[in-house]
Amino acid sequence: MSTLSARLASWYGALQPREQLIVRVGAILVGLLLIAGSVGRMHTLVSGAEKRLAGKRADIVYIGSVMAELRSAPVPSGGGQSLVSVIDRTTRDGGLGMNLRGTEPSGMNGVRVHLEGASFDALATWLLRVQREYGLTVQAATLERTDAPGRVNANLTFVRS
Repeated sequence: MSTLSARLASWYGALQPREQLIVRVGAILVGLLLIAGSVGRMHTLVSGAEKRLAGKRADIVYIGSVMAELRSAPVPSGGGQSLVSVIDRTTRDGGLGMNLRGTEPSGMNGVRVHLEGASFDALATWLLRVQREYGLTVQAATLERTDAPGRVNANLTFVRS
């Protein structure tokens, strides 16, 4: 490193006074540009963090405003019914009975469901219904689109919350 600094000092010393002035001014300008760029980058990062914080605060305010409504929501029913019978009945009611290819128990509080060629919209509506009315949550899901538009094959594993 001392060799490099010695070479730079030798090079600088060999310059004309006017050239030395240009090099000094250029070095000062490069330093100022680096400082300005760093400050600008920090300002951008701080501004982004402030926006994210404001969004999170708004989320907290919203959650607080709907908390009473969430607490008063009805408790899911169907606690005593077998999961297989709940799935069978709700798929038929939801227009998915013809697409149901199988159900099998999965552990103590779970059930695996296989649907083929099901309407994606009907499937989404059905998933909301079993979650709201029966307290079933999807533990694992695999959806594959089929050749028919708007139709999917689905393998789902539900557990009772």
